[in-house]
Amino acid sequence: MQPFKIDLPHSHVSGRFSIPKNRASSKFVPLLVCLHGGSYNSEYFDASPEYSITAVTEALGIPVVSIDRPGYGESDPFPSPFPSDGPRKDDTFSHLQGSYLDTWVLPAVWEKFGEQSGATAVVLLAHSIGAMMAISAAGQHNGQYPLAGLITSGIGAELNLEISAKFVDLVGSTEQTHMKFDPVIKDASMLQLPARKVTDPQVAQFSERLNNPTPVHELIDINTTWLDLWHRYSHAVKVPVMYGISEFDGLWISTQEAVDKYRDAFPASPRVECGIVPMAPHYIELSLQGRGWLTRCCGFAMESAGWAYLDDRGPVPAPR
Repeated sequence: MQPFKIDLPHSHVSGRFSIPKNRASSKFVPLLVCLHGGSYNSEYFDASPEYSITAVTEALGIPVVSIDRPGYGESDPFPSPFPSDGPRKDDTFSHLQGSYLDTWVLPAVWEKFGEQSGATAVVLLAHSIGAMMAISAAGQHNGQYPLAGLITSGIGAELNLEISAKFVDLVGSTEQTHMKFDPVIKDASMLQLPARKVTDPQVAQFSERLNNPTPVHELIDINTTWLDLWHRYSHAVKVPVMYGISEFDGLWISTQEAVDKYRDAFPASPRVECGIVPMAPHYIELSLQGRGWLTRCCGFAMESAGWAYLDDRGPVPAPR
């Protein structure tokens, strides 16, 4: 993937993009926009030639953009997250970053890459904390770009409370604005290395390079306030949704009951597909199941772009 940087009115957004040489010959083509999780950046979806989403998108002729979320890579942090007179009811970090993404970042990405890539709509593909921000953005979507679908992984409807409590204690013990995790410990928890054979040990060679400081605000939000408030966004999502939770996620409960609860959180969506991805760790895209998962994501993105195209002209998808 190639790097890019876009000037916004008061900041910048950076990331990586790929426009296939052999573009899909279709009336509808998704622009797949990827949002990474905490402690990574846009390279999460382009870690190496083998572990790059382009291994799938190039074959299918799908243009893809992986952005650095605010405060990562060369993307500026978005304006001060909380007003000087203190936070208001809606001023969670996820609410404000979701609004910022939907109002400024995603319209700019669409303006830069939409027409030149031949895309007809945007489909968001988001992981972990990035999925929290994507749900927030999709739930606040104001129509400045054609959103056709939402794909999430590495998030859920029920936290692993034991692990979550450790994160809260860890964050509460620091006065820093950002936290950087030990890559070896992170790999053990998030890739199940070396406990389970679900990730190629060679992936560990990327760990230090891909490891980024994480804003403390987003760690607090996803472990404390998100599940109390997320229905205000998920209930407002009106595009098709695809969701996968890894069998060995660790951070989130991956039972069928939890998956059903996640599915039911999107009542306004015309189509919701949810499931457990077997033999996969939290960082599913970097695991041995990553290529298969991303292939399914691309297929869903193509279907979602088709749904958006056809829905404007008559045929409507059947109820789920």
